[in-house]
Amino acid sequence: MPSVRPVFPVRPVLSWFVPSPQSPWRTTLPSSSCGPVFYKGSGKPKFLIASDLPLQGAGRAQPLSMVKAIQYVLEKQYNFRAGTYTIGYQSCDDSTAQQGGWAAEKATANARAYAADRTVIGVLGTFNSGAAKLEIPILNRAPGGPVAMISAANTAVGLTHNAPWNDPGEPRIYYPTGIRNYVRVATSDDYQGPFAADLLKKLKKKNVYILHDNQTFGKGVANAFRSRANKLDIQVLGFEAWDAKAASYEAIGERIKATGAQSVYLGGIVCNNGVKLIKDLRAVLGPGPVLAAPDGFTPFSATAEAGSGAQGMYISVAGLPISKLGPTGRKFLTAFAAYQKKKVVDPYAVYAAQTADILLGAISRSNGTRVSVVRELFKTRVTNGIMGTFRFDQNGDICPQKAISFYRLKGTEGAYHSVVIGTARC
Repeated sequence: MPSVRPVFPVRPVLSWFVPSPQSPWRTTLPSSSCGPVFYKGSGKPKFLIASDLPLQGAGRAQPLSMVKAIQYVLEKQYNFRAGTYTIGYQSCDDSTAQQGGWAAEKATANARAYAADRTVIGVLGTFNSGAAKLEIPILNRAPGGPVAMISAANTAVGLTHNAPWNDPGEPRIYYPTGIRNYVRVATSDDYQGPFAADLLKKLKKKNVYILHDNQTFGKGVANAFRSRANKLDIQVLGFEAWDAKAASYEAIGERIKATGAQSVYLGGIVCNNGVKLIKDLRAVLGPGPVLAAPDGFTPFSATAEAGSGAQGMYISVAGLPISKLGPTGRKFLTAFAAYQKKKVVDPYAVYAAQTADILLGAISRSNGTRVSVVRELFKTRVTNGIMGTFRFDQNGDICPQKAISFYRLKGTEGAYHSVVIGTARC
């Protein structure tokens, strides 16, 4: 396929370490997907970490803020060192302009590049669960041992553990070596979907029409939502997919209107024509039915492009709200806001910073091998960290705290509404 020029944060060229083409030390991942090496230490970095995020499309502001957060942690908190090892960083793009979001061919090519380059010691990502399904098994069977991978945003249940709606063989199929190399700080969809159903129950909605974008994340969270809605005696009036390439969704709106639905749950991501979907639904349904959606409809500014029809809709985020962070988290917010020169901090920038801190800590405790980093990743115990106190269970899921935050769209931002915190055994 033709190369696509990815979008990257602008930094002075001299602040990056870019080796010459003649350098025998292989430091750079493919420029078709990845930006220059971010490194300000002396000499050459011993290892690289890479982030794998969608940097093109309507929602790109969010992953770009995550990139900035990773840079902050590496530069300001670690000074480009993890224990005795010097560390460089490359921001890589798993999206295409044509797709307007993550693309399967891009994610697969990126993962192969990370696996083949022995200097890559860990990967931060992915953002989309569908991309993770492709990348985890490639990194799992990488030369020299599985590559450590930690995500701030993946929520699909099947990546780590069982659920009734999982695809056949999940999660075993993602770990062909039998070694788990993937963890995540995001709360999975078997909490995100059900907690959204709980919210609608509290709002006294007696029925709901469920739409999903038929992707890994969207259909999974919609199934989780439906399961909980049934248990709460919220009548499910419909469960269907929307076509991301459709020119109009008014026919779907008419079907929903005919059922008398009091609420609509949109399981999916906003870049899958979510703005058009909301506009058309509101045009047919009017302002009455409550709209609710998972974190695929962040950043809030992207959903806000739907105009007045999106205002007031409920959007969940798979983690603690930034207003509920502890002392370390609040300190990070202040410092990072100054670093990015923007007062508003996206919740997923907070979570990305936490993943960078965890990965760098695992590298610092390792013996410099990929297998050792994976082992230390699973041993991680975070005490009073940016996201609080937690660890990972044997599957790679965050525990014991399972937090889902809810916001209501107001203007181009999300106004905090509530947080639900569940617990799970570690």
